[in-house]
Amino acid sequence: MKRGLLILFLLCGALPANALQIKHYVKTSIGIFDACEETFSYTFNADNTYDVQTSITTSGTFDTLYPLKATYHAYGTVEKQKFLPQKYSRSNKTRFNNRSKEVIYKNGVPQYRISVKNDNRRQDPITPDPQYASSNDLLTTMAEMAAHVNRTGNCDFEQYSFNGKKYSLSKIKTQGYEKLLTPYFSGMALKCRYEIEVLDDADAGFLFSNKEPIEFWLLQDPATKAYFLARAIIKNTPLGKLEALTTKIEVTP
Repeated sequence: MKRGLLILFLLCGALPANALQIKHYVKTSIGIFDACEETFSYTFNADNTYDVQTSITTSGTFDTLYPLKATYHAYGTVEKQKFLPQKYSRSNKTRFNNRSKEVIYKNGVPQYRISVKNDNRRQDPITPDPQYASSNDLLTTMAEMAAHVNRTGNCDFEQYSFNGKKYSLSKIKTQGYEKLLTPYFSGMALKCRYEIEVLDDADAGFLFSNKEPIEFWLLQDPATKAYFLARAIIKNTPLGKLEALTTKIEVTP
């Protein structure tokens, strides 16, 4: 379900450089099924720190077939528009397993990884690949993308990411503007295209194909002018089209 989880990280929108938090409430469907519900909270603080948190819970048929509760969290500092993670963590609970992972950074460079599966805990040192020296975790990459979109008004951006074991390359590109109408939001939206390449890994997992992009539409909050994501789709998955719709946002200046 990695592809479905990846799309959730896009839902931060694009945040201004000053202090601001946007929290999203999102529903995702796959084919004819309601798949999951998510919340996302992205915070940029006045002291040049950032904090990204997201949670996902399966619903409907997916909760019966594949019950999942997961949380993701990343935080760090911003120096001259460069994002330096301090810690990335994730945890997920399925019908049979509880798993968690932490990646600890020093000055934005990963130092070690702590992995837990049920009662088994493992800690491993990380030796960064020098050709991907500017890599960070995927949540931090999404925060970087968000800041870029808000700063420039376009989606043309690339960044390497590291999940504690594998590196990936995220690319977003501007597709233009389109009128958007969903049951929850409407307006002239900035349309973008997102692709990720998992390096040295031809198969990135269920619902995830390197050749299948994510298309998403950004609107602006009327009060703060901050961009937020209103809709995202993956046209083809093994179970049909995946669509994520933001149902509500909460903006805290």
